[in-house]
Amino acid sequence: MIKTLQDLINERIPIGKVVNTHGLKGEVKLFPYTNSEEILGNLSEVVLYNKEKKVFYHLSVESIRRMNKLFLVRFDTIDTIEAAERIKGCEVFIKYEELPPLQEDEYYFYEILGCDVFYDSGENVGKVVDIIETGSNDVLVVKNQKKETLIPMTKDWIIKIDKGEKKIVARKLEWI
Repeated sequence: MIKTLQDLINERIPIGKVVNTHGLKGEVKLFPYTNSEEILGNLSEVVLYNKEKKVFYHLSVESIRRMNKLFLVRFDTIDTIEAAERIKGCEVFIKYEELPPLQEDEYYFYEILGCDVFYDSGENVGKVVDIIETGSNDVLVVKNQKKETLIPMTKDWIIKIDKGEKKIVARKLEWI
């Protein structure tokens, strides 16, 4: 079966974006979409895709190292600054199965984003459109046509997360 570019992208998850070049020998700066060193430290085969230019590259990672909040990456066939310039702006994708396994109560943001949220009374709150990382716990940003609701991702507020059904049940926040 011949796969389309969309098939290739749908089988993968973006983990970062090439934001700039570094040096003259093809190294690039990667802005990570994850804080997981395990994911970024074990990159081998990746797909780079630039939505605006409609180009993609299938590349092997030769080396990766942290530089402040970014990562410096060297790809196998990118060995000049000119080649690195061509991949600037590309998102970096890996296959879903390359993500490290999680504990039962853990989740990846992509599994939560887009979930329908309901209160335990059955009332539809809306869809998860963002997740705020506060340091102590994550907070769901849930929107419907009328308003935005923030729900802490703690055991006190979240009753059930069904990743397969893309559904979350939460306690209703009662304000005094």
